[in-house]
Amino acid sequence: MTILFPYMARWSSAHASRYYHLLMKVAEAGHRIIVIQPPSRKSSEANDIDVILPSHNNIEIKTIAINSFFWRLNFPLDKLFKKMYFTVKSSFVIKRIMRKENIDLLYLYNIPQMIYLFRNRTCVVFDFADDLLGMLEVELSISPSHPIYKFAKLCLQWIVKRSDFTICISEPLYKKILHPNKFIIANGTNLFPYVSQTNNDKNSDEYIVGYVGAFEYSMAIEQIILVAEQMPEISFLLIGAGRDFNSIQSDVQRKKLANITMTGALPHQDAMAMVQKMDICLNLFKKTNVSHAVSPLKLFEYFSMQKPVISTRLQEVERINEDFIYFADTVDEIKMQINYIYAHRNEALEKAKKGYEIVKQKYTWEILAKQFIDASQQCCNKPVAIDL
Repeated sequence: MTILFPYMARWSSAHASRYYHLLMKVAEAGHRIIVIQPPSRKSSEANDIDVILPSHNNIEIKTIAINSFFWRLNFPLDKLFKKMYFTVKSSFVIKRIMRKENIDLLYLYNIPQMIYLFRNRTCVVFDFADDLLGMLEVELSISPSHPIYKFAKLCLQWIVKRSDFTICISEPLYKKILHPNKFIIANGTNLFPYVSQTNNDKNSDEYIVGYVGAFEYSMAIEQIILVAEQMPEISFLLIGAGRDFNSIQSDVQRKKLANITMTGALPHQDAMAMVQKMDICLNLFKKTNVSHAVSPLKLFEYFSMQKPVISTRLQEVERINEDFIYFADTVDEIKMQINYIYAHRNEALEKAKKGYEIVKQKYTWEILAKQFIDASQQCCNKPVAIDL
């Protein structure tokens, strides 16, 4: 199977996205992947920061040439307009590739990509990796009654109707999708070797609470800052980058919080090596409709290293939980859970081991890639009649 994947971000980025991990395993299973990507915008977003990531011979990366002055220019709603511009410009490349290559599957995941579907005869999958309409509502500060929202909703419905099958990361999203062929293919992780806290190179007296992920509007990182401010005896390690990184770093410096270390963007393997040093890992979100539908990559990565996890109560996270996650929504609850885990370390490690076993059984990228390949083979060989 040859899969054509137009990507709106950088393939080898600090974000190390769902698409990267999933399609890497699909490539390892013997399938060919052609990735179309834009040049870097040189922005602070994690999915635009290039890092060194493993590649595969079955993956071919093609970068679309775009005027660098325009591409790096900052202006209101520039991210949205640049995505649309990239989609239009890349559509000519997409059509040329589809004429020359034997493409079996076109993998789409965002609303502007509807342009690729005009006159398309290739099998199509649409991936609801996020609540797209919810994100649009938040990022543009518009309501569902706004004309832009209504237009985006119509476009999304049209894309779904033209797709042969859809996949999504969570049950809340699954319930919203109107398509006969729909599958939950969650986010996941690679399994990392377990490192005992007594064997790693951190100070044995140091207790580390950590976070890895994006510094974006959906994350409740300000809660971590407040907790760190009130618990100066504990070290806090924050790994990642994003649009809110500079403001959070300024807040840390202004408050002179010496117990917080911020690494910035790191290559994925380096970030995971840092997670190995953590005693507790945080999965904290602002509670919105968008976050309730999230299947957090970091959650699975934490448990792949048998780490106790404190998480915001989110619908999908609570569905995933089988009594191995500690929940906290407020600063006081987070502090309480940190103190509880510190005082009950054996119990916390047993929960972490249980989380590891669940992840090993259900949420490795190998398992998820097989689910994706099976869905593709099932749905791309038969016509789909959809009446929405």
